[in-house]
Amino acid sequence: MPVEPVTTHPTIPKAAALSAAITQWVEKTNQAFAPHRRSCRKWKAPLAGYFSERFLSQCHYVIVPEIPLPDESLLQSVGIESAFFNHVAGLTLDNTYYLLPSVADALNVHFHELIHVAQWQHLGAVGFVSRYLHEWSAHEYHEMPLERMAYALEAAFLEGCSKIDVPEYVRQRLFSNA
Repeated sequence: MPVEPVTTHPTIPKAAALSAAITQWVEKTNQAFAPHRRSCRKWKAPLAGYFSERFLSQCHYVIVPEIPLPDESLLQSVGIESAFFNHVAGLTLDNTYYLLPSVADALNVHFHELIHVAQWQHLGAVGFVSRYLHEWSAHEYHEMPLERMAYALEAAFLEGCSKIDVPEYVRQRLFSNA
């Protein structure tokens, strides 16, 4: 599969300082939406060979009218304008991702967000948040290594490429340059 290894970057101090606040917000958000979560085990058949049933059983999604966001001051403190989220149809927060109704049945979007769940699992909450913020500060959205990985794997999935164990592939790519 033609995906470049994701290079590791040193954590920037601002991201490290803010990751705890963001991680707290993630936990609160996931707790608030817990009654509405749906198991990703639903995607067991169409995603067989990419994600194990065990992995899918640990993942959840929520269909929301609006993507949940931290308050404006937290977004500004990490250099993200809330307007960025105007075009976002999905957002992964640890083992749960949030989707707009317009993409709720789009299997490729679920596939993409499950890649981010695997990234969270391998990097941990603080590691993922710190790295994502660092990449955000250094790259345009589609050039961020974590997003490039997710989009490349999603494209391969859509093209019908050979099935691979996606979480293991993600692990290998995340740490191949470490």
